[in-house]
Amino acid sequence: MILKRIVFAALAAVSFAASAQVRHDEGIGFYVGFDALSTVASGGYAGLPQINNNRLTLLLDHGDHFHGIGSYSYVGPAPFPGVRDTNANNRIPEISTLEPPLPLSAGSGLYASRLRSSVGASEYSHLGIASIQSLSTFAPGTDEDILFHSSSNRWSGSLTGVTVGLQLINATPGLKIGSESVVDLFGLSNTILLGHGNTFEFKPVYSVAADAMPGTYSAEFKLVSLNPASPYGDSGRFYFDFAVAAPVPEPGAYMMMLAGLMFLTVAARRRRG
Repeated sequence: MILKRIVFAALAAVSFAASAQVRHDEGIGFYVGFDALSTVASGGYAGLPQINNNRLTLLLDHGDHFHGIGSYSYVGPAPFPGVRDTNANNRIPEISTLEPPLPLSAGSGLYASRLRSSVGASEYSHLGIASIQSLSTFAPGTDEDILFHSSSNRWSGSLTGVTVGLQLINATPGLKIGSESVVDLFGLSNTILLGHGNTFEFKPVYSVAADAMPGTYSAEFKLVSLNPASPYGDSGRFYFDFAVAAPVPEPGAYMMMLAGLMFLTVAARRRRG
């Protein structure tokens, strides 16, 4: 019953039909694949089982290779470390870049009364998510083909039989995750259907009320397999961070502030005299 409600809510809200021609210039900057690496190859945990093996993974398009975002990770000393369901590289924008949270700005149409996300100068502003297999049809040697086969085909496996969902774990109060046709996709359930593993695309819109308090607004997610028979596990946790800037005073407000300061200065001088 819960799965039916999830599927109905998501399908009624927005179509996630994929197109092999929609890439970074169309707002797609992230992909979903599964991790085919079975053993940790290097570092302090070399030789241990790769704990993300056969887990769904959020992949950031970083030119000719991917960055896995929010994968499971080992913690503590080998050979018997603990496991956590996220890692140090679990936020967008990536912490290592020191880039500020993505800006939310005035919207229009459905979002006329809200501040919303949109594609901008940052590589992280291409918030669309598509199946890794949407890259598989490009000609050999193209940028898309190189990206698809990167890391010795670690991520390029077929997702046949997988039904991929996006689970919202937590969000800053006031932050909504929607689409171009629906403001709040998670209003009925904390999980929405992205689609079948090889053929889906999702372009989210993050928004807050136009009068939202300035500050950082974050959404915490994980990718989940909605097919109990699927051999692939859920992803680790990851975050998307957004910023609402403090309003800039109108020129008239500046004049009033200046006049007030002048008045206080004159009054102070009179008291001293």
